[in-house]
Amino acid sequence: MQEDIINLKNQAIAQISGAGDAGELEELRAAYLGRNGKFTLLVKKIKEIPPEKRKEFGITLNESKIAIENIISDKKHELLKSLTEKREWFDLTIPGVKPNLGHLHPLTQVLSEVKQIFNYLGYQVADGPEIETDYYNFEALNIPKDHPARDTQMTFYIDGGGILRTQTSAMQGRVMEKMKPPFRVLVPGRCFRYEQVDASHGFEFWQVEGFVVDENIHLTNLFGTIDYVLRELFGKEIKLRYATTNFPFVEPGVDTYMSCTICGGRGCSFCKGTGWSEIMPAGMIHPNVLKTAGIDTKKWNGFAFAIGLSRIVNLRYQIKDLRTLTTPDLRILKQF
Repeated sequence: MQEDIINLKNQAIAQISGAGDAGELEELRAAYLGRNGKFTLLVKKIKEIPPEKRKEFGITLNESKIAIENIISDKKHELLKSLTEKREWFDLTIPGVKPNLGHLHPLTQVLSEVKQIFNYLGYQVADGPEIETDYYNFEALNIPKDHPARDTQMTFYIDGGGILRTQTSAMQGRVMEKMKPPFRVLVPGRCFRYEQVDASHGFEFWQVEGFVVDENIHLTNLFGTIDYVLRELFGKEIKLRYATTNFPFVEPGVDTYMSCTICGGRGCSFCKGTGWSEIMPAGMIHPNVLKTAGIDTKKWNGFAFAIGLSRIVNLRYQIKDLRTLTTPDLRILKQF
């Protein structure tokens, strides 16, 4: 039995000395000294040893365990030293190299802020398709096929009958058909119109549609919303003015003009020399729009507005040309 203990010790020492990493070393420790390890099981066999040989057996077993524990400790330090030596030395006082980090596009930054403002006012955000049907883009908004308003929204038609939406107002019909009043909805998204591209117009632009349907909604509620939102975005000192206008899906309709922040009201190419920028057309939702969606106009009414998100970004950062927002030049985009 003494010889068996010594052989087992030598076997353990050989395996431990050849361990390649800390994981393997821990497995060997458990195999020999763990709860069900080989030396632990030998301790339980002492009662099977004749009484006159137990003392010698215990001494040999204890010395073997100590020897294995010592070799395990030495091997652990050896592995740790080897790992440390392999690491490249570096000076912690040397300044680091700043990594190239991505950043949000100015459109995304401003849209996030707009969502936060309307979230505070109780609006929920909805998303809709960029390829729309003629029905939702026009007819559901009280714009029949022979209406002259279609001429002012030069439309991209797609083979098969679809169109690229000209306005995020197209979501009004879709939402009103599925939701029961009262509701407050915000719809951000890209729109497309076949327009002459200049400093303040483009064939692709971002718009944020908003509409409210509830009981006892008045024009003053709309003006209060417009005033609050624009002053949150541009500051309390901005100047606003309104003009009556005609949109088939609202009655009455208003155009919102804000003092141009690019030129400070002096006149520039963006505001076409007027000192004012059209920024938020709006109005009370036309009863025909509500009726088409199956909403009782005797009980419910509401207002709608459209924010020119691309224009807001230009006015926020004093960008004189709308086309700057679609440039792939990172030297420009990194400024925001």
